[in-house]
This record gives sequence, C-alpha cells and structure tokens, in this order.
Amino acid sequence: MRTKILSLLSALDHGLVEREQTLKTALLTVLAGENLVMIGPPGTGKSLVARRIASCVESGSPKTDGIDYFEYLLTKFSTPEEIFGPLSISELKADRFRRNTSGYLPSVRLAFLDEIFKASSSILNALLTILNERIFHNGAQAEKIPLQALIAASNELPSDQEELNALYDRFLVRIFVSYVKDENLHLLLEPGGEFTLHAKQRLTLGDLEKIRAAAATVSIPEEVGNAICKIWLAHKEAFKDDRRESLSDRRLKKVLHLIRIAAASNGRSQADFSDIVLLKDCLWNHPENREKMWQLILQVLRRCSAPIAVTPKLAGSADAIQTYEVADDGETLIPASAAGKKSSSVTTLIRAPQKPVVKGYKGSGTEQDPLLIETMEDLGDLARPEVGMQGYHFRQTRDIDCSEVTTWPAIPFKGHYDGGGHCIVRKDNKWLFSTLEACRIENLRLSGCELADHAKNGSVITRCESDTTLLNSATECNVSHCLTSRSVANSITGSHISTCQSAGPTILESAKSSTVSDCACYLAMGWGSSRYYGGIVRYLQDNSVIEKCFVAGEAPGYFSGFAHEVENSAIRQCALGDISVKLENLWGQIARARSGTYSFDTVESIDRNIKSAEGRGYDAHPISEKLFTQRHFEHTLGWDFDTVWKWDSNNNHPVLRHVGIGSAGPNPPAAEDSASAQPIEELLTMQMRANIWI
Repeated sequence: MRTKILSLLSALDHGLVEREQTLKTALLTVLAGENLVMIGPPGTGKSLVARRIASCVESGSPKTDGIDYFEYLLTKFSTPEEIFGPLSISELKADRFRRNTSGYLPSVRLAFLDEIFKASSSILNALLTILNERIFHNGAQAEKIPLQALIAASNELPSDQEELNALYDRFLVRIFVSYVKDENLHLLLEPGGEFTLHAKQRLTLGDLEKIRAAAATVSIPEEVGNAICKIWLAHKEAFKDDRRESLSDRRLKKVLHLIRIAAASNGRSQADFSDIVLLKDCLWNHPENREKMWQLILQVLRRCSAPIAVTPKLAGSADAIQTYEVADDGETLIPASAAGKKSSSVTTLIRAPQKPVVKGYKGSGTEQDPLLIETMEDLGDLARPEVGMQGYHFRQTRDIDCSEVTTWPAIPFKGHYDGGGHCIVRKDNKWLFSTLEACRIENLRLSGCELADHAKNGSVITRCESDTTLLNSATECNVSHCLTSRSVANSITGSHISTCQSAGPTILESAKSSTVSDCACYLAMGWGSSRYYGGIVRYLQDNSVIEKCFVAGEAPGYFSGFAHEVENSAIRQCALGDISVKLENLWGQIARARSGTYSFDTVESIDRNIKSAEGRGYDAHPISEKLFTQRHFEHTLGWDFDTVWKWDSNNNHPVLRHVGIGSAGPNPPAAEDSASAQPIEELLTMQMRANIWI
C-alpha cells in the first residue's frame, strides 16, 4: 500500500508548483475520513487540489449513478436546495418534508465546498452534524451518509463570528495555500502537461478499508504517547491567556486516529515521532499562532529524539534502513532479516541496553547511550574527575533549577554535553563550568549564569542560549549558532565565532588571532555602561578578521561600529544598520583607532546614521536605505542568503537563519577526530525522511 500511495502522490503533483505538501496533507485527511479546510487567496489552486484528490478515489456507490463527488461555490445567497437537494414533491403531497439528495452532498463520498464560511445559517446548521457525525437530518429522519471527507476552502478564516466557530472546529486539518514564491515563478512558465491518473493508481474502497483496519491495530509506544501529552500540556500553558485557542478531548481522539492512519499507510504497526509532526496543521485556531505551535511541537520532539548509530552503507537512505532486534544475550544487535523477519523500509533502530559505567548515572557514556543528566545532583557530580573529565557523552533530560544552591562547585569538564534543549537556572551570574577542554557543548539554555570561565583546546560550543554572556574567555575554540542577551565571550584567542546573535557586542573586550564571521549584533540598552565599545569587539588584534557581520541598535556608551581599536587586523564585507547614539559618543562607523597593518574592505553603513566628528574615527561607505536590500548584501557584499542569512522585510535588515536551541544549521567540526566513528543521525530526522506524508 505504501508503494501505491507514493505512486499516487507523484501523479497528483504532476504539473503543479509548490503544491506537493498540500496534496499530501489533503490525501492523508481523506484516508483518515476527516475534514480539511484550505485557506488562501484566489488563484492558488485550492479547487484544483480538491478535484485531483477526488479523482484518486474510485467511485463505489451505485446509488449515485457514477457520481461520487460534489462541488459547490457558496455565497451568502446560497440555499439548502443547492447543497442538499430539492424538496421531494411526492413526499410533500404525503405531508412529509423530505429532500431528494441523489447527486447532492448527502449522497457522495467526497465533497468540496468553496468559500464555506460565507454559507447561510440554514446551511451551516445542517453541515455541523454532517461534518462531525456523518448524519444528515432529512425531514424527520436522521440518515447516515457515505461521506468520507469534506474538503473546504476559504479566502480567509472567520474572525469575530461566533456562529462560525462550531463549523470551523469541525475541520481537524487546516492548511494555508499561498502564491508561488518569486524564485519559482519561472516554473509556471513551463508546460505542465495533461494530468492523467491510471485506474491502477486510484485507491479503491477496499484500499481505504484495509488502511483503516490496519490503523486500528497500530500501537502508540510510550515515548510517542508521552510526547503527545507534553505537546498537549505545553499548548495549554502557552495559550492559557488566549481564549481563541483550546484543545478538546474530541480533537485528541481525532489526532490519534490521524497518527495511526499515517503509520499504517507507511507500513508500520507502531506510530513514531515523525507522525507527530503532522499535528502542526491540527492544533491551532488563529493563524497568528500557527508558527508558535509548530515551534512548540518541534521543541518537544527534539527533546524526545536521540542520536543513533547508522550503518555507513545505509546512512542517508530512507528506503534501506535496517530494523534491528536485540539478541538473547541482551546486548548484541541482530538485523531483523537475519532473525527470520522481513526487512523494513521504516527507519527504526533498537539500541541494545548498555551497562552503566558510572555509579549513580543511567547510560554508558557513549554517543548512542549517553549518561543522563536528570537532576541537580547529576549535574553537580560532574565536578568529580572520574565523571566529568573522562570524555563521556552526557545528555540532559529536563530543566534543572539550581537557583537555591548558595555555593556551586568548580567543574572542569572534558567530554560531550547535549542539553537536549533544556535549561539550567542559576542566580549568581557565575560559571557553570570552570574550564572546558576538548569539549562539545550543544543545545543548552542557561539562565542566570555563564557557560564557562575558560574554554580551550578545540572545544566546540554550538546551538546554545544564554541570558547573559556565554563565555568569559576562549582559546582555540569554535562557537557557532549561539544566541545570547549580552556577549558571546569577553575575550577570545585563536578562536572562530560564527553565525551567532547577541544583544551586546559579540566579543566584549579583545579578539586576538581570531575570526568573527556571519554574526548579527542587535544592540539593546541594558548591556553596558558609559565606556568604549565596538559593535563586534573592543580590541581587534594580532591578525584577527571580522567579516560579513551586521550591527544595529542602541549603544549606551562611546561607540565604534565594529571595533574600538584595530591592530594588524581586517574588517571586510560588513554592514552597519540603524545606530542610536549621541553625536559626541560616536567614534567612527568602522573603528576609532588603528595601528600596524590594517584593512577596511567593503564596509558599509546606512546613510542616515549620524556622521562621526572629523578626525574622531573611520567612517564606512554610506549607502541609501533604498539600496539597503537583500540583493545588495547578496551580490555586492557576498553574503550567503541560501543557508546562513535571510531578509527581515519588516525591519529591513538581515537576520540569521539558524541560531539558538535546536537550530538546523550545518554542524561545526567536532572537538576530536572522529573519522573512524560510526555515523550518527537524529532519530527524528531519520523517521521524518522515511515518512511519505512529510
């Protein structure tokens, strides 16, 4: 069945541009027997999507004389007769109120109603039971109807119309359909060819019954069920003050059914994390909350996911991932095919249980089976050399509040620490780790404390967040994709800082023999006092380089655009946005002073910035606000807008694509040579790649 659905999806998408995911979502909704509403402006292909979905299911109802699809454009003047059928004259003569529904919505298996929220109250009231219970009140009789799914469309969602809320709630799945993106407009110019669907590609009623029967046997593993519960509770907490958002028990039952249908149609007997991704179209009411809900789902799933080993031959293949079984000894992994079972195309790996190597911790300290940081005691025990200095892999499983600890131990650390997107809370503004040596720290959020006093010897810090400065100092380190409310570090030597965002200078004091590239500094009041600052660094020294960095915002002290003093270093391909600073405090849009050999190459500033006083510093090349565009940054300054930057049209400046917890940017180099290590990939990523609906 999975192969047939893949073939069908490929045929449905023929000749269309940017409608693949819309078609997938619509077909899955039909398989689940649920209702879907598409929201988008006119001319985006909503009707075409509905017709193609209707064509992929064979007619199987002799009562409809071959008609198994009903379509209608509703207006405020539409009458019930147009949708449900005319009154039967013969029945009226017998003093009975009854409609002749043949060929109308109550008699078909699939229906499409365009501009559904413009329907009259008499139509809306009848639709409520049709959508929810599949019952049509025909006169005095409540008739079961064969409707499998109703697809609706609208140019906009109902707002401030309470009479439409009940109808809107009946649509389990809500998706937006937009115009084709500018960069893909040329694809519309190409001949699309005629859409044809062979009989063998169509789904029969028997196919639908098989999928639903298989779905009834799909189990929800404990870890998947826990993730759904966490999402449900997180939704309630996130939207507790938003009366527009609510999740009913009925919706929970329906999304569980949708998850089981997704798993069954993928050929699985168990749901997995990738099926939960499909809930992004089910758990929001108001469109402004859609993105927030999506991020909430991703946050929960990333915390539940884990890195797993992939056989090199199979790495990156969605169709050849081997299922493994645990042997009788409880440790050895055996391919399922070797155990006499059919190999699976589904991304699954059962990891053998490992014996704990550190007393008091769960896990064995490997990449596949890390030591778990579950409590404040687990965290504090990293101060023991036999725990924190052995190069073990650790994974934090929950937020840890250490705010009541009055004295925190010095923790020198050597190993790998995955924060799992969780937070460590302290109130002393001290360091979590005294030193980091040849470490890798990722996906960790800090509140009220810095990550480390000193990071050194090839340590890698990536995808971390802090409400204060992240590091005091760093030597020979790589810091990337981090987000901080102050600075990334106070000082660095021989290090590389890239794709980081800060609300204070990226490096507060000095950068020696280092590179700062692709960083965004959006200065905010509250990070400094009346002293000398550079937007990226105060002192740029010893052949250091600042390149492709952006600075904008409010400066509290004496300010220079990128560096206060430059010595034997270079600043290139950088841009200064709007800066709020008093005239007497501006000491140059590039730098205040320089010495030795220096280079300022293609450094620009928006022309409405206040000019510095003569002789006070070095000004950037002015550029008009009208030319301060993505095109200029991309083609003149040479910035990467495919993988690193994107353009914020609301604020008219560049922003980083991937920064902070769970960001999907490229991985920085590992702290140690791992060429011989087994490839590692996130379980969620692998499962999503194997799921035909994503």
